[in-house]
Amino acid sequence: MLNWLAKRAKRKRNAHDIYGSIVTLSRAPALYTELAVPDELEARFEVLMLHVFLFVDRMQRDEEDLRPLAQDVVDLFFADLDTTSREVGVGDMVVPKKMRNLAAVYHDRMTQYGAAIKADDRQGLSKEFKQIVYHDDESAERHAAMLSDYAWNLMQELADTPLGKLRFIHERFGGQQG
Repeated sequence: MLNWLAKRAKRKRNAHDIYGSIVTLSRAPALYTELAVPDELEARFEVLMLHVFLFVDRMQRDEEDLRPLAQDVVDLFFADLDTTSREVGVGDMVVPKKMRNLAAVYHDRMTQYGAAIKADDRQGLSKEFKQIVYHDDESAERHAAMLSDYAWNLMQELADTPLGKLRFIHERFGGQQG
């Protein structure tokens, strides 16, 4: 029994480390300068969600059964969203409804991103980014294509990274922004 608890505690620590890497990558200044992601709450949420998707997708493609670890990362993501919602002033009575709405958005994005990646459709992913992240503004097409390339490069980097090193991915990839 104690062995199970120790494994669970280690998995939780790994999830925290991986989620920390996800947050670090999603806050990389180059995303907001070079790729022109709007520096606003909604766009930051979309970029964070993209990174969560890429890491969770990587864990689910591993030979090991990493679904519990992937679920721990998703749980941390939603706990972070809950905390952030409260910090920006969403009232306690409204938080559950807001979290349900965010969960629906998360599910939609995972479906959209997953379909584009499964079909090896960079342009489809770029179209999603153009609408969702850049709101079809004048420079949206070019920047959305750059963000799509960034996502594809990160996906490849994650695929090439052994699981034990995932939590340190931002040290290797953080400087290469597209």
